Amino acid sequence: MKIIKQIILVCLIALANPVFAQSTGWLENPNHPPVKARFMLTGELDKATNTMPGVLEVELDGEWKTYWRSPGEGGIAPSIDWSGSTNLDNVNWNWPAPEQFSLLGLQTFGYHQQAAFPMLVTLNDASKPASLQGKFTLSSCTNICVLTDYDINLEIDPRELNSDVGAMFSYNKALSKVPQKKISDTLVFGWDAKAKQLQVEMDDTGWIMPKFIVDGEPDTTFKFVIFERFETDTAAKKLRAVFDASSWLGEPELLGKPLNLTVIDSNRAVEYTSKVEATTIKSSQTSLLKMLLIALLGGLILNVMPCVLPVLGMKLSAVIAAPDLQRRQIRQQFIASALGILVSFWLLAAFIFTLKLTGQAIGWGVQFQNPWFIGFMAIVTSVFALNMLGAFEITLPSNLQTKLATTGGNDHRGHFLQGMFATLLATPCSAPFLGTAVAFALGADVLSLFVIFTALALGMALPWLVVAAFPQVANYFPKPGRWMNVVKVVFSGLLVLTSLWLISLLANFIPTVYLWIAAAILLLLFLMLMAKVQGKAAVIASVSIGIMVLAVAAFSTSNRWAQPLPTDLDWRALNESEIARQVAAGKTVFVDVTADWCITCKANKVGVILQDPVYSELKTENIVLMEGDWTKPSAPITEYLQSHNRFGVPFNVVYGPNAPEGIALPVILSASDVIDAINVASVRF
Repeated sequence: MKIIKQIILVCLIALANPVFAQSTGWLENPNHPPVKARFMLTGELDKATNTMPGVLEVELDGEWKTYWRSPGEGGIAPSIDWSGSTNLDNVNWNWPAPEQFSLLGLQTFGYHQQAAFPMLVTLNDASKPASLQGKFTLSSCTNICVLTDYDINLEIDPRELNSDVGAMFSYNKALSKVPQKKISDTLVFGWDAKAKQLQVEMDDTGWIMPKFIVDGEPDTTFKFVIFERFETDTAAKKLRAVFDASSWLGEPELLGKPLNLTVIDSNRAVEYTSKVEATTIKSSQTSLLKMLLIALLGGLILNVMPCVLPVLGMKLSAVIAAPDLQRRQIRQQFIASALGILVSFWLLAAFIFTLKLTGQAIGWGVQFQNPWFIGFMAIVTSVFALNMLGAFEITLPSNLQTKLATTGGNDHRGHFLQGMFATLLATPCSAPFLGTAVAFALGADVLSLFVIFTALALGMALPWLVVAAFPQVANYFPKPGRWMNVVKVVFSGLLVLTSLWLISLLANFIPTVYLWIAAAILLLLFLMLMAKVQGKAAVIASVSIGIMVLAVAAFSTSNRWAQPLPTDLDWRALNESEIARQVAAGKTVFVDVTADWCITCKANKVGVILQDPVYSELKTENIVLMEGDWTKPSAPITEYLQSHNRFGVPFNVVYGPNAPEGIALPVILSASDVIDAINVASVRF
């Protein structure tokens, strides 16, 4: 009986004095287990302003994401309805800098895995208890979206708050990620109503690789479809970005309204606010016609790159080997190959467009990050090489041969496939003008993407089309003779070199011993077939090609040339934050973004980077070397490339106190380019 009375007494005391808490604990909704949330107060109270810091934390499993205050082209921003609260004046919600996501072509801003929002709770009267009753509504998405509610219930007495070290840490950590709000007298929002474009211009205050996000206040929020053109005016120290803008709610009405500009860099984030002014935007975008000419030239140069030259040589050797071909047949064969090039570039454009829609990494040559693709290409080049030396003949079934003979037809599918094959081999090569055209295409709209890739295809197919247009050039080739065997050996040798190079790329995916075995088998077959070639000149050619093949085979698996190259350069992994720190410390940073499958990258390293005077310059104390390895897919390196409007390798940049935004170097390096950039970027004493 006595125990019962004590229990009743405790209950009465509890009813008279409510239990106060500073955290909701983790809140979960049984209908959506992947996401949970909690709201905590730090236990601090500013009596002068009646404010209490708090933090709202969200944990998201796997690939689930939630949204920023302006979600972008999809999604709903998180919100809390505090209408059920008492003694509550206001809750100020702060938003950490968001990430950018792309799904099915839609651009959104938000957070994944976890998000923490610092808040400032303002009471009407800090001397009285308060009831914080809120309904937290959260939209979370993967390939589907779920809208979930969580009930926040906190009974607090400001006079009895206790400091919570964990909540303080979470609050301050979240607050450090919130962009600093600053006033800028130089920020200008200019709206061109005719062009439906918004121009943002501001002073360059030492940004490295800034990203611009534009959104409006709650009553003027609009959703942009953003295709950003970013410029740096070094002379005037200005940053300028142009956005093609449209709104789901109709034509944007922006004049005179305030907009926010959030600038996010590798080591800082700042938010500015300014009103929109009317302006006329001068187009700074390279004309499509000029870019088409650049694409044509870039495609043409691909033919002399080591990736493609063996295939073009094989095609020309076929004409030499069969001088009796009629002009019509020569024309048809080369047109078929040119069509193969054109179709393959269209397929590449469609493939890249699909990657853009699904938010995947896009770039020139990204398929060489796939070991299955590399293995397939190695097999095909090997088959072509051995077939040229007569290892085997691929014949059609007899009934099909009879049908073709009786109808007078000529099957050009093989020539068509040769053109496609040449294009696939061209993708790891980067050449002058090619990078400019590809970067423009990958950042442009769908129509421009296909137009530029068509121009690239026509440029690459130009030599093939010239032979098709003027088949009489075949008459200028020498008459058949023993020298034909030398030509066969040379072109088949080039294809074997290509095969060995492809095999070497597989060292990033499979054990090296298997590559040695594959290379040895291919080399043995090649040398056996060369034994069939007769004549003194052919023997000399055979020995020369054999030596070349052995050298490349050794390089393929040991990563060294017969002539030793220095290996003592101190390369660090590419880190954007570290670049800013080193530049701030007065250092000069040389960045090399490369890949094992990139032939131009290797040529740059062997011919320029590892040779004097560049090699000696890079070893000086004031130079910091950073390497981005794109051999395998890497999201940070892909983002780094795209932040510079580049979509392929090689890519080299020099940063320094005099060039904190970086000086991008040409695709094909020269010693003077590198030394000049270092001299401009560095502080010389």
